[in-house]
Amino acid sequence: MASGFFLSLCIVSPACSPAGYQNLTDGLTPSGSNVSPKEKEVLVVRDTDSIGLNQMAEDLSDGASVLLAPIIGVIIPGFGSPRTMEATGGILEGVRVALDIFEEENEKFGEAELIVVSEGDELKGALEAVQELSRMELVGIVAFLQDEIMLEISREVELSVPVISPVSTVIPLGDKNVISLFGTDPSASEKLAQQAFSSGLLTAAIVYSQESESTFEAEVFTDTFQELGGFVLGRFEYSVGSTFFEEHLRAVEAIMPDILFLPVPADDIELIAPQVTFFGLDSLGIRIFGTAGWSQDEVLNVVDTRHTDGVVTASPFPLGEILPGYQEFLSVYERIHQRTLPNLFPTFGYDAASILLEGIKMGAQTSKELIELLEELSDFSGATGLLSVEDGHVVRKHFVTCLQDRTRRVISPYQQSQPIMMPPLPDPETDSIPEGAPDRIMGFQCSNSGS
Repeated sequence: MASGFFLSLCIVSPACSPAGYQNLTDGLTPSGSNVSPKEKEVLVVRDTDSIGLNQMAEDLSDGASVLLAPIIGVIIPGFGSPRTMEATGGILEGVRVALDIFEEENEKFGEAELIVVSEGDELKGALEAVQELSRMELVGIVAFLQDEIMLEISREVELSVPVISPVSTVIPLGDKNVISLFGTDPSASEKLAQQAFSSGLLTAAIVYSQESESTFEAEVFTDTFQELGGFVLGRFEYSVGSTFFEEHLRAVEAIMPDILFLPVPADDIELIAPQVTFFGLDSLGIRIFGTAGWSQDEVLNVVDTRHTDGVVTASPFPLGEILPGYQEFLSVYERIHQRTLPNLFPTFGYDAASILLEGIKMGAQTSKELIELLEELSDFSGATGLLSVEDGHVVRKHFVTCLQDRTRRVISPYQQSQPIMMPPLPDPETDSIPEGAPDRIMGFQCSNSGS
């Protein structure tokens, strides 16, 4: 291995910025903050004789006083767009917060260390980085790598430590050594299918994008809903980039389901939600269900409430409650950096590192044990939700709510959103309301909205 590769490695303590990457992390530690000498120390690694989990476990079994010292490797891009660099800096911040908290709460372990490798821009450099870090037998590797590079790493490298990606959504089937923090998550679709069936809504139609996550969520909802005893009357797929949905919505109108499930990307909600009401589906008594994108502030702030009120959705954040993991992360982050959280990138790095460290707390003393224990992780309170690991993916517990006036409202498992009833329209010829004409539906509202 060329010496230049080793020169790109540096071991730093959680609050220290890697000396070689100041362009990525300038300003992460505020001037004037209390930084101990330990936190300023930077070492260049020139060989791979670092003590890993396996060796330390042997030391412990021999009765030595050496404690497991958690070491986490991070692979980052060396250059990129301003947005990429912002994400990189944030992810490193989050990893350091996780290590700080671990050290504060687990005195029996040794000093936590962080190894940062700036080789993640191209496949060759990323492969070399993973191979070298794997030989060091770390607790695990946080890899800020593109999907195609993650796939190649799984194919080309025989991993001996878990590799977790805070951004990649593609994980090879059956590879338990590679974990995605943001892969496809079935939880929202499963919860919504359960909510629909338990509230007495037994037929559904689905309109979804060809985009992979949307398609996955449509499949999960279909399987769950039908296993419960519901009927999916029709599924209608649209091309990525579509802006007009009359054909799909008219097809839904023709089969008159109890609900229309819209597991569409957040960017598409602004386009499709007004068309649902424009073509009158809600006036036909068809309730709208949607995945987590519907409850995002970025969506609720731009889409008129006429198009979102009464929509039943699922989110990884419980209503009216701040999860302990997020509260702890935020408190330590703000204490270290003396500023409010600027974006969500640090939460991704924090959760990726915290999952690896939680395996150590669960009792893992070797890399193999750690990989096995991570598959048992369930409802771990992280910064982005209650986390579990299933088949190489981190999934989040989701909570069902109903949207009203740009906020989420409580809805019980047996509740339906309620139709807004208006007097019938007068006959245009007689200007009078026909005798016995039923009130018409003008959208939906949450049953506890008070409207």
